[in-house]
Amino acid sequence: MMQEFVSSMKKAMQAMIDEIHTAVPATISSYDAATNMATVQPEAKYKKPNAETIDYPVVSGVPVVFPQSETVAIAFPVKAGDKCLLVFSETALDYWQYGQETDTDLKFDLSNAIAIPNLMPSGNEAMQSACDEDAAIIKAGDTVLKVKSDAVYITGKLHVTGNITCDSDVTASGVSLKSQQ
Repeated sequence: MMQEFVSSMKKAMQAMIDEIHTAVPATISSYDAATNMATVQPEAKYKKPNAETIDYPVVSGVPVVFPQSETVAIAFPVKAGDKCLLVFSETALDYWQYGQETDTDLKFDLSNAIAIPNLMPSGNEAMQSACDEDAAIIKAGDTVLKVKSDAVYITGKLHVTGNITCDSDVTASGVSLKSQQ
């Protein structure tokens, strides 16, 4: 009798735990840069109580996280097919998103997700180079900006709108601007 009670309690607790969503890899289905919202397909299977597995539903209205502050931002294109990590909030995001109180008790629910873009299953050339050279690297097509402790290196074309100020010499193709004066 006690063993049946304990077994029933374990099953009930496991069923409750199975409804808690924390984080899951996903794929961006669409992204609206104007609203910073994505529609995302979780890349996981949901196991129903009868042991059948089904795909998680598509989640819409998902805010996308970029490294930024009030004055500085790093932004990059987010496209359909990009991988991301969906993180599920402990509370409803309604007040934060829309400035409205919510009466929902949903915790860790699929509707309370944020997406962190570019979760990759493996590294790439830029990541390898950043680690090998102890550098911050920004790569867009064939253009590479590499920030190292000794200098900033640019491979590709450089277009500047505005002034360039240099407190030292500028050398281009072996020709010094200082020695030209």
